Amino acid sequence: MLKASDKTEDKPLITLSYISENAVLLEWPEKICAEQHQHIMFCQQQAAAFLKEIMIDSIASYASLIIYYKFEKIQHDTLNTFLLELIQRPIHNNNQTRASDSSKHIVPVENSIIEIPVYYDEEAGWDIQTVAQQTQLSIDEVIQLHSQTTYRAYALGFTPGFCYLGKLPAQLQLPRKSSPRLSVPKGAVAIAEQQTAIYPNTSPGGWHIIGQTPLDMYHVNLDVTSDKNIENSKENTFDKENNNSQDSQFKSTIQVGQSVRFISITRTEFLSLGGEFIKETR
Repeated sequence: MLKASDKTEDKPLITLSYISENAVLLEWPEKICAEQHQHIMFCQQQAAAFLKEIMIDSIASYASLIIYYKFEKIQHDTLNTFLLELIQRPIHNNNQTRASDSSKHIVPVENSIIEIPVYYDEEAGWDIQTVAQQTQLSIDEVIQLHSQTTYRAYALGFTPGFCYLGKLPAQLQLPRKSSPRLSVPKGAVAIAEQQTAIYPNTSPGGWHIIGQTPLDMYHVNLDVTSDKNIENSKENTFDKENNNSQDSQFKSTIQVGQSVRFISITRTEFLSLGGEFIKETR
C-alpha cells in the first residue's frame, strides 16, 4: 500500500493499493463529502483519458475508486507514477487545460439534475408516520425536508440501479430499521442514516420507506439477438469518456455524480405516470 499524500487540512490521506494483478484501489477518508466525491470523479475521468488504451473498467464510490486495466500493456512503475501524480492534481475544467495535456479529452463531471416524482402519502410511505414520530416532525415537514433537498449520487450498488444519495437533512437522519423487511416494493423511496435511495426492484430492505415513485431506476435493452449486438458483444468495446461499454444492455436512471431532487405528486399523478401502487401486507 502506498501513501499518496500526508494528511493535512488541505490534502487528506489517500492510499493506493493493488488488489489483484489487474486492479488498483484508491481510497479517500471514509465520509460523505461532495467536494471529495467530485475529486474522485475527476480522477476517474482523468484516468480514463490517460489509460484509454488499457483500461477495462472503473468504479467510483463515496470514498474510493477501483481501476481495472490490462496489466500486460503497462509497466507497473509507469502506472504507479501516473496515479500518485493524479491524486494530487488540482481539479480543473477543460478551458484551463493545456493542449498537450492528456486530460484535454476529459468530459466534465456530470452535473445534471434528475427529478424523481414521489407519492409520499401514508399508504405509499409505509414508515412515514413512524419517521415523523421519531424525528418529532409532522408528516408534511418530513415531505418538505426530503423533497426540498438536492442530493448527490455517490455510488451504485446493493442491486442493479440502486443509487446511494446524500446527504439527508440532519432532522431526518435515523438508523436503519432494527428488523429489515423481507420484501420492499419496486419504486420505494427510503431513508437511512445520512442517505436516501430508491429500490429499483422488489427486494429485502431495512430502510424507512417514506414514499413510492413510478419511475424505473434502470433500463435494459432486450434486443440482444440481433447480429449487430452479438458482433459488438464479442468486441467488448470500451467507452473511454463515460467508463461504460458502448453496447451495454444496462443503463441506470441515475448516474454517479448527478444531482437528484424529489418532486411530491398526488396519488392520481402517480397512477397516471404508470405507477403500480403497492400496499404493505402485514
